[in-house]
Amino acid sequence: MARSVRGVIDEVYTFTSTDQGVHATHRLVAFIDAILAIAATVLVLDLRVDGDLAHHHLATQIREQLPTLLATLLGFVWIAGTWVLSHRQVRQLRGVDHYMSLFILASTLTVTLIPFATKLLAAGVGHADFWVGVEAVSVVILLSTLLSVWSARYAHARGLLLVATSPRTRGQRRPIALIIWYVIVALSVLAVLLAPLAPWIALGIIILTRISALLPLRSDRAGQPGTLS
Repeated sequence: MARSVRGVIDEVYTFTSTDQGVHATHRLVAFIDAILAIAATVLVLDLRVDGDLAHHHLATQIREQLPTLLATLLGFVWIAGTWVLSHRQVRQLRGVDHYMSLFILASTLTVTLIPFATKLLAAGVGHADFWVGVEAVSVVILLSTLLSVWSARYAHARGLLLVATSPRTRGQRRPIALIIWYVIVALSVLAVLLAPLAPWIALGIIILTRISALLPLRSDRAGQPGTLS
């Protein structure tokens, strides 16, 4: 009976990653870009202009919405940083299997939470519970960072990279890029822990980690895997 059940499961499902086929990334990339574009658009939906008020009230409307404006800007920076990281990762892949697709989709899911997190952030400015919005943003960024690291490790172990990397031998130094990844993860964890105690410091840390994602890395150089020149 056990064998027959196992046989049915093997006939229907392919849980072993090495048995899964590798597919092109085109549709996955298109889906990710669409989700990120929608998330970036949702950021501005809370901005309002009441044209019925006298003109001298327009400046007041801007001042009243300043926290929302700043949160929108930060939200776009975070979404842009996520897009850059996703673009770098996907262009270095020769393809994706089922589990790699799930990793990337899960990371994309965290991006859909950024508009909500930034709304909490804007609503909390000047209030005692400002840390709640900072905590929400910190948790979303941490989840996105962890999923990015796990998917990169999986792609390496599964052999999905365009150029396979050799395992590190004993005594060999860790690549600087890997050390930076560890630092980013550590900072993201620190922001989550600091948010209830020192929300402005935690927010500064999160902003720093996302800005770092926008900087050009060695993988962006011409001649690197996935580049056209």
